[in-house]
Amino acid sequence: MHHCRGLILAGGLSSRMGSDKAALRRNHQTMEDFNRELLAALGLDVVVAGGASGIRDLIPGAGPLAAIYSVLHTIKPSALLVLPVDMPLLTTTVLGVLLEEGEKAGVPVCYEGCYLPLYLPVTQSLRDYLDMAFTEGSDQPRSLKRMLAALNGRQLPITDANALLNANTPEEWQRVVRMLDDVD
Repeated sequence: MHHCRGLILAGGLSSRMGSDKAALRRNHQTMEDFNRELLAALGLDVVVAGGASGIRDLIPGAGPLAAIYSVLHTIKPSALLVLPVDMPLLTTTVLGVLLEEGEKAGVPVCYEGCYLPLYLPVTQSLRDYLDMAFTEGSDQPRSLKRMLAALNGRQLPITDANALLNANTPEEWQRVVRMLDDVD
């Protein structure tokens, strides 16, 4: 059993999509349920940030870092496997590599140029970084890329580029769903 928790980021505004991405249907299930199943298949307990039933952002509208910050203030995981809710071709294989590499290395791990999904060990350095980023008056950029650099994160070569496609607009969603039909 992993001490890592699966974190689904479902708190975005979905403004480019025009509807809640977590509720989009991939085959016969919502994207949130699809992500829950992926994480459960890896043996991880699931936490959702944002959305109707998820952990609320302590700093609304501040993106993925704020969601991670809020989750760490609500629960005490030893690590997180962070997924965006909008990658309908994501696989347990792609996530399993991140989990395995991250647990071995003890540092944040993502794929090259693709900051989500992300394995994120919860260390004092991470907590300090987030506390600084969300201190009143801080001008520190709130980006996953900056956080990974500060925490000596590793980027793995991409082995399945399609699995990392995300859908932010109705057009992108339709394209990815067509790809899904080709796979099934």
